[in-house]
Amino acid sequence: MIGKVKYKLETIPVWDGVQSGSECFLCDLMKEAETHGVEFYLGSSVMNPETRVRVNEYGFCNQHFQLINKSTRSPQNMGLICDTYLSESRRKFEKAFNNILAAKAGRKTVKAVEDLTSKIEEREKGCLICSQMKSRLDRYVYTIICLWDSDNAFKEALGESKGFCLHHYEILIKSAPGILGATEANAFIKAITELELKNLDRIAEENLWLTQKYKSENHDKPWRGCEDAQHRAINKMVGNYRVIDPLSKIK
Repeated sequence: MIGKVKYKLETIPVWDGVQSGSECFLCDLMKEAETHGVEFYLGSSVMNPETRVRVNEYGFCNQHFQLINKSTRSPQNMGLICDTYLSESRRKFEKAFNNILAAKAGRKTVKAVEDLTSKIEEREKGCLICSQMKSRLDRYVYTIICLWDSDNAFKEALGESKGFCLHHYEILIKSAPGILGATEANAFIKAITELELKNLDRIAEENLWLTQKYKSENHDKPWRGCEDAQHRAINKMVGNYRVIDPLSKIK
């Protein structure tokens, strides 16, 4: 949820998104942000001392470490990230490791294990790529709400779009009161909800036809564009690209 913060409007990507015909153009924009983040940390930026310090301190969530791991772009840069991140993790856990090795059976071992696991959990809280994605998402959400309120052409285009996944729909309606006045926020929330319901019904009908198309009596009938309805229905329900990692410790 966005508080009462003013962002620079990101009108070009948002306008491109609303005209794309996507089931959720915020998911598409988050995919672009994620790709940019992975490419950034596998590029020349890793040679920058400031970047290395941030990677050593915060690292990435499991999902984004694995995306980096699957990349074939720069094994050397990936190795540099692993080298310093692993060394920093070893340093942070050194005392807790030693406490486990020195602990006597019983409560002292339990306490030593709890201490190490809490440090590992704290280490895994940050994700620099999730943080970048969240920053972009906040700006895109702000732009969507502001354009809807100030630009009739955008309001009309959004009303004719396929809406959003439920995850990003939730973010939009939670953010509106912090961006618009009470009356305008109420109008936006109702408009977006009507749009969401219309498109949930549409994709439910498309998914139903997908299931019916496999019946023998419907074998020769047209697909009506529903060949991938099951995939789009899942993405509509849970979102395809979303920030999943706690970001509170990254500044």
